[in-house]
Amino acid sequence: MRVFLTTFIALLGLSVSGLASVDFSGTWVLDLKASDSPDAMLKRMGASALERKFAASTKLESTYRQSGNLLTITTRAPLFSRTERLRLDGHPEKKTENRTGPYTIRNVWSQHGKELISISAFRTKDDKNAELHITRKLAEGGNELVLTQTLKIEGEPSQPVVRRIWRRKT
Repeated sequence: MRVFLTTFIALLGLSVSGLASVDFSGTWVLDLKASDSPDAMLKRMGASALERKFAASTKLESTYRQSGNLLTITTRAPLFSRTERLRLDGHPEKKTENRTGPYTIRNVWSQHGKELISISAFRTKDDKNAELHITRKLAEGGNELVLTQTLKIEGEPSQPVVRRIWRRKT
């Protein structure tokens, strides 16, 4: 019986640790040529033409630091810096952003533990319920970080998926 319990506890520990089997830690550079333009999504979210042009043409660099149930992402560009702290425990968290105002974010691991899914719920400027889904996964042997972004707005057809490709900085 003890052997069974010990084996069961060990297997349970392995399965739980496997839920977060990906570590995104490192420095990443946005590959503008390989990435989709975020223009349509940003336009729908109310970004000005100047903000959209900046987002589509700026070379971004992000540093990811993952530790336990926290992922800290610091993104930099000329005249721009932003730090996000994402809880990885699946609990919703209320935050405020200049672009969207108040929102609730929840970060969960996919069933196979290889993708981090972030869902941000907010109200658009025209007072509709909206969700921004961001999925992060590693590709190319861990040297590529693929972000897929989908904007879903109540009563509107789905927006196209925006793929942003980040290369590991060496």
